[in-house]
Amino acid sequence: MLQYNDFSMSGRNCEPNGNTMTDVTLHHDPVQNKADPDDALFNAIGRLIYSWGKLESQLEGKIGQLRKAAGDIRIAGARTKPTIGKMLAELRAIISLRNRRDNRQLAEITQIECVIQKIDMFRMLVIQGFQSPADPHETGDRPFRCRDTRNNVICISLEELNKEVSRLDDCRERLLAL
Repeated sequence: MLQYNDFSMSGRNCEPNGNTMTDVTLHHDPVQNKADPDDALFNAIGRLIYSWGKLESQLEGKIGQLRKAAGDIRIAGARTKPTIGKMLAELRAIISLRNRRDNRQLAEITQIECVIQKIDMFRMLVIQGFQSPADPHETGDRPFRCRDTRNNVICISLEELNKEVSRLDDCRERLLAL
């Protein structure tokens, strides 16, 4: 029986449909002394994913510290990993119990939550909708294409990606400062 990735019938360098597979160099090639043109794109997407994970883990740590300071002794590892929305709601609840009369921090959490929701939509577009690096002749400075949930093609530039990463880092710093 031929399995999906079993190329034994067609040869080592052939796909099941008979097309030849070519090796693509993704790293710096010292012979040509050129870096891959998509390295900046891969780096920016990786920074977006890393920054989101950093936000989640540090926010969860902050909530654990606030819980411990309030006398809550729940074990954090016993639960399933909460979403950002649930963590922000829990942060809001803890802060509202700590500062019953001063709601400036609650208003700031609400503002940050709106920004994070927009960044999350952008993040999911990049992660789930990534299609391919865009042809520079077609899209100008837009280095990659994505498809949204309505199957519309959206071209995103490195500047947009880097701007969202910096906004995400700013939101993380503001939340941890509360």
